[in-house]
Amino acid sequence: MNITVTAGSWARAWLPGDKVQLTLPHPAVVQDVLAALNFPADEVGLFAINGIAVPQDTPLNDGDTVRLFPVAMGG
Repeated sequence: MNITVTAGSWARAWLPGDKVQLTLPHPAVVQDVLAALNFPADEVGLFAINGIAVPQDTPLNDGDTVRLFPVAMGG
């Protein structure tokens, strides 16, 4: 299945651009995106599929867009 992955500038160390196209085997879940990109899970605080926040074990469908958000930092 084909998935689009997006993230902000905070993720530039792991993503080569604003948008990455992935081909994942079916079935796949959101967490599989991180594994495919060698992206550290502890850097991600929130996942969204097609604009809706979801847990990392949410199944993916062909054509989905997964957005990664950073862990919130405060002081």
